[in-house]
Amino acid sequence: MIIRRYLSLQVLGATASVALVLTVILMSGRVIKYFGMAADGRMDVKLLTAVLLYRLPGFLELIVPLGMFIAILLVFGRLYLDNEMAVLSASGVSRAQIVGHLALPVVVIMMLVAATSLYVTPRGNAESERLFAEQAERNTFDLVKPGRFQRIGDRMLYVADLSKDKRRLLDVRLFEEKAVSEGPARQILTQAESGRREADAATGDVYLVLENGVRHDVAAGDPVRREVRFEHYRVLLPQPDAVETLTRIRSFSTLAVRAQRDSNPQAQGEWIWRLSMPVLVPVVALLALSLSRVNPRQGRYLKLLPAILLYLSYVVGIAAVRNSVEKGKLLEGMVWMVHAGYLCLALGLLNAENLQLMWKRWRSREVTS
Repeated sequence: MIIRRYLSLQVLGATASVALVLTVILMSGRVIKYFGMAADGRMDVKLLTAVLLYRLPGFLELIVPLGMFIAILLVFGRLYLDNEMAVLSASGVSRAQIVGHLALPVVVIMMLVAATSLYVTPRGNAESERLFAEQAERNTFDLVKPGRFQRIGDRMLYVADLSKDKRRLLDVRLFEEKAVSEGPARQILTQAESGRREADAATGDVYLVLENGVRHDVAAGDPVRREVRFEHYRVLLPQPDAVETLTRIRSFSTLAVRAQRDSNPQAQGEWIWRLSMPVLVPVVALLALSLSRVNPRQGRYLKLLPAILLYLSYVVGIAAVRNSVEKGKLLEGMVWMVHAGYLCLALGLLNAENLQLMWKRWRSREVTS
């Protein structure tokens, strides 16, 4: 009981620490991406926190098993390095008992990953899609920031300031490049004192109406410059592509995915991925336990990089089968061959000494006979 409690606390604590570090590292790239979208005016900065929280479970379902894998390597590597495993072995604690002592933390992590993969991640994906759909429904005009260049479709817009009621643009510059059938493209710069949004009730189109300005039309190598002054000039604002909520299979609930998997290859691929995440946990736990055995002279970090590469090959194998299933090239049952292969590898490495001893005995019998 004491050994089980000690190993469980060590593995769970190390898993939480490693998973936290990996989450910060991997999420930082997504944070930078979303901040870039907010800076370009493609996303409301108020949505950043919500989107990140909704996308977090999708990272955790991969980070937590990797964190546990690294944690077992480090914890048992230290035990081997300090000769504590030798003491346990001399005290009559077998390798099978060590595996049994690890069962509790592994089952806890497996249940956590299962809940994340089967329920939390699809729910988070659905909510993030809903936010992006609402964002897409907002017109580009709503995201204009004063004092900043912003792309609107094929045009570049600059607004010096906004009116106090935020309804009018002040000192507007609009640049666009228009291709022609012959000769170089024409550069068009439109300047106006102000601008406002106007919606067409009949068609639903939204226009930027510029007031009291001038439109310059020039082309490289063309000495003629066209200049048109206007009191009102309407520019059709591009509407974002329609985004339907829950259009991606990854946002469907697990029950919905299961119901569609007989007729939808995409659902088959998503189904095996969600089931594979919790199944992966005990397999990589056995792999980590077998790879954690190190010589005290070697140090516990010797096998860390090869072990992580082995883990990544496992995940890549599952992803490859998933992609092939989605394309109709493989049956979904092929993923269980991947799991079985790595399970056999883990059991083989875990019992390497016994297998070597059996091999030597068999060879010695052959020689004597």
